[in-house]
Amino acid sequence: MTVRFGTFDAETWWRPADLAELPSVGGDDPAVGAMDELLLGFCAPDDLLITRYPMHPDLLTGHRVRHLSVDDPGPGPVERFIDPNLVHGAEVAPYAVLPDTSRLVGASLPPSEVVAQVNSKTWSNELVIELGLPGAGRVVRSPEELVTAVTELDFRALVKDPYGVSGRALLEISTPGVLRAVERVLRKQDRRVELLVQEKLPKLHDFSGHFLLHRDGTADFLGLQQMTNKGFRHLGSHRPPASLIDESWYAESLGGVIDALAKAGYWGPVGVDAMLLADGTVVPVLEINARQSLGLLTLHLDQRSDLTAHLWQLELNVAPGKGITDVLQAFDGLLSTGDGPGVLVLNGSTLAAPGGRVYLAIFCRPDDLGQWQRRLVTAVDTAGLTPRGMTDAA
Repeated sequence: MTVRFGTFDAETWWRPADLAELPSVGGDDPAVGAMDELLLGFCAPDDLLITRYPMHPDLLTGHRVRHLSVDDPGPGPVERFIDPNLVHGAEVAPYAVLPDTSRLVGASLPPSEVVAQVNSKTWSNELVIELGLPGAGRVVRSPEELVTAVTELDFRALVKDPYGVSGRALLEISTPGVLRAVERVLRKQDRRVELLVQEKLPKLHDFSGHFLLHRDGTADFLGLQQMTNKGFRHLGSHRPPASLIDESWYAESLGGVIDALAKAGYWGPVGVDAMLLADGTVVPVLEINARQSLGLLTLHLDQRSDLTAHLWQLELNVAPGKGITDVLQAFDGLLSTGDGPGVLVLNGSTLAAPGGRVYLAIFCRPDDLGQWQRRLVTAVDTAGLTPRGMTDAA
């Protein structure tokens, strides 16, 4: 039995409190606090899943797992509220290692300060420079350095917080006016500046490579995921076509990354974000996620059958009184846990008016994905749950 739990906004708890913040471009997403429901997709029979909030029992149908939610969760990571007796002596698989995770579990996990270090975009950028890989950026430590770096890129610049995630705390600065606005925000804060400035490159595809790094420094390469993004926000992932990139070559190209992570004292799951440029150049390391990830979840779901698992987000307008039960009823006859074509609803217990997003795993042949997406959209629309912000296949 494995005990699974975790906090999906892990970067918030790794981020030093004295760092200046970029201007907000959307604020916090309250749904992130309930995204630990997605860990159900990792669970094997008889695993114990602990979530922050109670899960709707219909989401657990067909899964032979034990489930508990913490009592009266307050602010902070879910690990802060888990009974230590539930994890004592058990095999644990947290989403990420935070200071509260280390206090809960102990020495069977890498030190939280090491995990925080290797998840920083500053650390990964220094590694890219050291390894001589394409796509390196520039770390700036003052408003003046930011102005210089963006100007030298002729305003083809992306500015990233070292602990930003999935489009949050990332800004594209393409005009002098935007640069001046960001500079003003930074100068008003009596905090330390540390930002990564990267050139906005002519991207063709986003993808990620995943491996499991063992405590002895060896690693198992798990596979690739092609990602779909809306702007800079991750929307989904799936197994890429063989023509996208040579998987064996890419796995070998991460040798230096594996060595550096092991030398730093990390072990556990790793996802490396990368991209393919329009001219065929591969940028093998954009950033390193030394934790579990949605791409890793999709890889795990993909092993359930010969069908391809496609992770997809469905954003819905929800009328008062409606919620996840209505979504599941709308998909009546279309549901699957991977043994046949269909959809697995991965979260949504807290879905309520005025709306939110639900993660789905669609199991089908690659060529059938568009057809399945249209069927699902039609189903929820007919049930009075209006889809919004629709995108193509994830």
